[in-house]
Order: sequence, then structure tokens, then C-alpha cells
Amino acid sequence: MRILLIAPACPHPFGDTAAKWFDVLIRELVRRGHRVELLCITEEPDARVEQSRRALAGIEGPGTLNALFHRMAISRSSLGRRLHSARRPFSELEQADGVRQLIDERLAQGYDVVHVEQLWSGWLIDGVPRSLLNVHHLEVIDREHDDRRSWREQKTWWQMRRATAAILRRSANVRLFTDRLAIRAREYNATARHCVIPFALDSTNYEPVPTATEPVVGLIGSMHWQPSRSAAERLITRIWPSVRRAIPSARLLVAGWNVDRYLSAHAGSPGVELRANIAHPRDFFSQVGTMVYAPGRGSGMKIKVMEAMAYGVPVVTTAEGVEGLAAEPGIHARVAEDDAALAAHVIELISNRTTAARMSEAARALIVDRYNPSVVVDRVIKVYEDVVAAG
Repeated sequence: MRILLIAPACPHPFGDTAAKWFDVLIRELVRRGHRVELLCITEEPDARVEQSRRALAGIEGPGTLNALFHRMAISRSSLGRRLHSARRPFSELEQADGVRQLIDERLAQGYDVVHVEQLWSGWLIDGVPRSLLNVHHLEVIDREHDDRRSWREQKTWWQMRRATAAILRRSANVRLFTDRLAIRAREYNATARHCVIPFALDSTNYEPVPTATEPVVGLIGSMHWQPSRSAAERLITRIWPSVRRAIPSARLLVAGWNVDRYLSAHAGSPGVELRANIAHPRDFFSQVGTMVYAPGRGSGMKIKVMEAMAYGVPVVTTAEGVEGLAAEPGIHARVAEDDAALAAHVIELISNRTTAARMSEAARALIVDRYNPSVVVDRVIKVYEDVVAAG
């Protein structure tokens, strides 16, 4: 099968969600003998592009990979951009210089399936037959209860709703990570094919870390994403004080992209350390004994929760945090909704390392068994075959 993959992030085993997923997908497709054409449209630094090139160059299998990295730049006038965005909101990827021509050239060369990553990329396949849109989360769910006070915030929300509706109504084939996302997508287009297939992690990239000997609690995430930021603020201001009172020696490490920008007001909180620069996820997870991720609102699978489980770090979270995971509360993670219960779970896991170790082992086994690349990509290929058969 010849598959054209279009991604807004450089495939990499330790990049963002799109980067991780495409790295797993490409490796499995090549291993199974498929022909993969990758078009990566990115704003990432040259160093990240080169890292991705090197990682992809090491893929082995009977299939082939032809990767093209295209620099994201928009040279059209400000007025032209505004007019285009008024008609097709969040279409910056489509407006990037040379992108439409590159896609048309790739399509003309022949393909079986076109697979695009992330919702706003859906503009690129408007009217393209045998195309599949992959949706990680829906911001119309994540942000529907935001307090939109300014005119700019109201406008962004209106445009976001318009873009979501327009793209999902135009998409005949959509892969989503969770049932919750599929239910919302069907509200826009009941006749489309909506396939729920979870995210996959390659557990060979996540060797279990040594059991922590110090009472260190942690949270890692991209703080420009509102669910991660709200989870961090909730942990620091509402959960952590109770943990600290019970265990005065406990420390809290909050790390990730933009943590210094969005959480600087909490830098002086007792026992709290903010760290923006983490070279590798293992550098974080090897330091923490418990991962606490308690978002109030956030759709899709939470990859940092999955990574914590893969590394063997026990997780305390909410139902939102285990969305899409077949995690049993008390077996694979401690799950609660109110602050007091969440704090009590954290204190329990810090104090009882035997319980923490038992839960960590069960959680890692869940990731290895249910969310490994082979199992997940089997289902994705079946969707590809259905898309081709449907024409």
C-alpha cells in the first residue's frame, strides 16, 4: 500500500503527540512492507528536523520511506491571510508557501491513502478522495467552559467552533483516540466513518526507572495547552499544600515546555521547583516517585500519563486523565475528582512504596499489552483498507 502522510511536526519518539505517533506509525508501516511518503510541514528548529531525519534513517523493513521536510512560512500579505482565515479559520498550514503545490504533486504521483495529522490539518484534504483525518483532541471540548471576557477571546472561540464544524463535516474518514471524541465528531457528520483507535507507545523506548527513594511528586506537560496548565495550577495551589502538611519533606517538580512563562507566579511556593528545560522525559521521570495529573477539562488520551505508566511511575489523576485508557482505578492508577481525595492518594503512594510498586507494575503491563505499536497499527491498517475499498 502507498500511503501519503502529512504531519505538522517532525516524527520523533520523544516529540509532541503528533511526533510520537507518526514515529511509531512510520516504523510499523515500513516494517510491514508499505511504501510511505512523508510530507512534514514544520516550524521547528533545524536541529529538531535533523534529529528526525537521523531517527527515520534508522528504520528497517521491507517497505520504503521517502521523507520531505518543508519549512513553514507564509509570505502572503497580512490582509490576504486575514481574508483567507475569515473563510477558513485556523488554516495557516494550508496557507504556508508551497504547501498546496507540494501536496498536489504528491497526489498526482499516485497513492492509496492520504493520512493527515491533527484537526486543523483537515483543510489540506478538503475534497481529496481516500483521505483520513487523525484527531488527538477537540478544543471545542477542552475550552467550552473557559471564561471568555475579551472580544479577542470571543472571536477565537467563534472561529474555533466554525473551523471544527467545517472540517469534520467535510471529512469522510476520521480516526479518533477516544469514544468521547467520536461522539462529538458524529454530531457534526453522522454519515462519516469514525474509527476509535487509541494512541500507541513503543515500550522499548521506556525502560522502567529505578524506584524513587525520596518523596518527590511530579507533573510534566506542555503548559501552553490549557488542560496541562490547569492541572499544574490545581496541583500547586489546591493539592500540594495538603501533601506538604502531611509530609513536610516532600518536594514537587513541575516541568515542561513554557512552564517558566505560564507558571512563574508559583516559583516561590514551598517545596515547588519549576523546570522548563528537560532534555529527555526519562530525566524527569527518573526523579519523581509519583506523577500527579489532575486536569479539570481536557479531551483525548493524555500521553504523559501513558509515559509515566510505561516508565513505571505510579499515577494519581482524574477520569479526564485516563480518558481512552483501559485503566482500572486502584489497579493501574489512583483516580479521584476532588482535591482532598487526590491529595490522600498522593500521600498514600509516597508513604507506601509497596502499594506504589504493585500499581506501577500493573500499569506498565497495561501499556505494553494493550497500547503497543503492533496491536494499534493493525487496526489503523484495517481502516486504511476500508478507506481504499470505499473509494
